[in-house]
Amino acid sequence: MYRKIFYLNALLLILFITCILIYKEVYAQQSKEFLPTFKGIKSPGSYGSIVLNRYTGEGQVMKSVVFPHWWHRTQFTCKVCHNDIGFPMKAGATDIRMADIFEGKFCGKCHNGNVAFPATECDRCHSFGIEVKANRKIEDVTKDFPRADFGNKVDWVKTLRDGKIKPKASLDPAERGDGSGEMWIFDKDIDLPVTKFFPHPPDVVYPHKAHTEWLSCGSCHPNVFNMKANRDPDMSMRKIIAGKYCGICHGKVAFPLEDCFRCHSKSPEAPPSPYTQPIIIRAPEIKK
Repeated sequence: MYRKIFYLNALLLILFITCILIYKEVYAQQSKEFLPTFKGIKSPGSYGSIVLNRYTGEGQVMKSVVFPHWWHRTQFTCKVCHNDIGFPMKAGATDIRMADIFEGKFCGKCHNGNVAFPATECDRCHSFGIEVKANRKIEDVTKDFPRADFGNKVDWVKTLRDGKIKPKASLDPAERGDGSGEMWIFDKDIDLPVTKFFPHPPDVVYPHKAHTEWLSCGSCHPNVFNMKANRDPDMSMRKIIAGKYCGICHGKVAFPLEDCFRCHSKSPEAPPSPYTQPIIIRAPEIKK
């Protein structure tokens, strides 16, 4: 009994010290490597939203554009914008101008008055710092969605599977050979051992299905992840926190890294404790 209490207290002490070290590294020193994801807790409605202010905002004629990822993912899978339309999955990598949008490029693919409201409704997008009554609020739209503890406070995978939303997978219904325009689903889990330090969290279970319900294979392979096993040897939580590998999405739009056990979800197989296992001592043979 005392041994269990001792080990529990030791584990809590280690976790406490670890938290202090992370705070010191991330917040106190403002490490530039960590800053992309650890910028403080955001509200459910603002999590994942992007402010576009290259040609707008302070000192400009128009207010900055606010792009709410949460609303768009109720209407489309990630593939539609990041593969079909061609938005890179990197902030600031697209030089969007209104002339392009009016020509039907980028946002103009949908915001033409047919698929979505027209680009002439300026305040719907140029909404930084103001409330636009015509824009939907996350608490109203997602009130019946399965809940999560972090990010938008929505379990988007379960929301999709429960049929609460039916996002389009393509702007071209005939994209696939069967004319369905649906996603290609790859149902395969991969176990990623986490054994570089001790104590460590459970191993990671990477679900391809949950990702291919939203993304195409080309979103991750080969630029983000090598398609051969064990070919990403430098992948670590430090790299992920810095916005690489899984951190390209998680911590920005997909659920944040604070939701540890969404990924570290493999059931632990603890080795038998030497303090609880009986020790069998065989009796010596008696020679007659």
